[in-house]
Amino acid sequence: MSKTTSEFPGWYVNFQAAVLMQLPRPDQIDQLTGEGWTKNQEALSKCLAEILLPLQKGKQEKKETQEILKLISGGESPILDAVDGTETLYEAKDVFVYRDSDFKNYGVNAKGPATPKTSVRVYEMIKDASFAQMFGSLSSDVRKLCLTQAQIKNFVRNYRGWLRTDGWATFFLFESNSELFVASVGVGSGGGLGVNVYRIGYSSVWFAGCRYRLVVPQLAV
Repeated sequence: MSKTTSEFPGWYVNFQAAVLMQLPRPDQIDQLTGEGWTKNQEALSKCLAEILLPLQKGKQEKKETQEILKLISGGESPILDAVDGTETLYEAKDVFVYRDSDFKNYGVNAKGPATPKTSVRVYEMIKDASFAQMFGSLSSDVRKLCLTQAQIKNFVRNYRGWLRTDGWATFFLFESNSELFVASVGVGSGGGLGVNVYRIGYSSVWFAGCRYRLVVPQLAV
């Protein structure tokens, strides 16, 4: 039997209110992300627990030794078409029902260079990490992990089956005006696609329990 509010101690009611007040407002979180958390209460609970509850030293040391990503595409590496680089994500109305206005605000709605056919790899998160940590775990030179916006659109259009579903995102690194950005592609509850953009220095840590994915070029050994 669940407790009523009056059965909780006053300090806990105040704590609940404080957490609620700090949740992102509608203008700070997009619908795809909100729906993802709504449908995955277990992941939301784990994420809040990791932030709010102290972690025992032994568990922390064990976490720090884990890999951040695991390769899931294996021997099935998707191959992107050769593209001329003229397509941008913000203008890709034929693919995305939602396009983050920050593509324009950051000045990254820009064309890129032509690229040949390119093999890519798909990874899935297995340890909490920031963008810099995720991509940095794959190469000390993260610029080698960049795709162009046209290549990202090509992947999304041709390899939709590799995208993370259930409201969670798949991340792609790209460069614009010598700066690094992350395109975050999500599949909405109705099946429509949305794309957000972040700077690679965005400090938030992404929760591994959501099994976010990354797509990067297959680097030569």
